[in-house]
Amino acid sequence: MSGTCRVRHCGAPKASQFSPYCRRHKSTKRRQGEPDQTAITVTELKPFRERVRTRMAKNEGSPLWAHLDDQWVSLVSAARADANRRVGNRYQRSAAHEILNIDADSTPREIAVTTLAMFVLWHDMPSRFRSDVAFRLQLARRVRALSGRHVGQWFDHRTGNQKRIYREMTPKAGDIIGQKLSCIFGAAGFHLALLDERDRENARNAKDAITTAIKELK
Repeated sequence: MSGTCRVRHCGAPKASQFSPYCRRHKSTKRRQGEPDQTAITVTELKPFRERVRTRMAKNEGSPLWAHLDDQWVSLVSAARADANRRVGNRYQRSAAHEILNIDADSTPREIAVTTLAMFVLWHDMPSRFRSDVAFRLQLARRVRALSGRHVGQWFDHRTGNQKRIYREMTPKAGDIIGQKLSCIFGAAGFHLALLDERDRENARNAKDAITTAIKELK
């Protein structure tokens, strides 16, 4: 094995002769989508979720929310069929099981809020995601976090404490989930981001108009 990690300023030796990355960046790429992508946290996404909920409340009578709920229900139905197939792509089956777990522990509306919030975040901060692949995997991870079925516990006899262990998705299964969520929620998510941008522009214009009026006073 020779050569150093491809990630800029890393300099660590490659994990193997077939990998362009060191062990740390290889693991990060698998978990996050890109070797230099950092995870989107619950705290980071919280204000975007609140913005989505506010927009939903302002448009409570819109049929869009029910349509999105129905689309998720259809996705779950298709996932159930994929999960029950004995032959086929294993990553498709893995993604299907993940979708069923998410549906079992969350509501279509909560799933919609989380997914739409991710698209608003992407619109407002595109540099936060290193690539489309990274976005899809982060999207899948945040929605998957609505279920606790991938979390287990083990007893550490050395410390006498229970500790959590997390079962990671395969990158391919995560990408499949991210693609499916993007197909359902992507257009609506970006439109909500544009509405927020319009409201901010209107607020700036109103503030500028007041400032101008004050300056023109005699």
